[in-house]
Amino acid sequence: MYKLKGWRQVWIGALAALLLAGCGGDRVAPATLAQLAGAADAFDGELVETEGVVHRFDDPEHYWLEDDAINRVAVIPGEAVAGHLGERLRVVGRFTYHPERGRRIEIDPAATAAANVSVP
Repeated sequence: MYKLKGWRQVWIGALAALLLAGCGGDRVAPATLAQLAGAADAFDGELVETEGVVHRFDDPEHYWLEDDAINRVAVIPGEAVAGHLGERLRVVGRFTYHPERGRRIEIDPAATAAANVSVP
């Protein structure tokens, strides 16, 4: 009976390790929009948590988060924030920067949920 219990614990531990490895092990880096704008290269490729007011431009349609100092980061997919136009919103996602394409966050719904942040 004891060995079965021991193997069960090993099995549960292995399963938990496998699930954590499947999540990529990325840590979410909290960052303000000012930090993302001022040090975009340093955050490139990182999973970040940030917040700002949702804005939209119609042609071509795109969405971004903006702070009071007008630091901006594009948000994709736009549908994830479209219902929050004009509202302050916290998101979690992969930040990327390219000198010609600018700064953007691709929202990660699983990471957003894990951080207890709601994005529709």
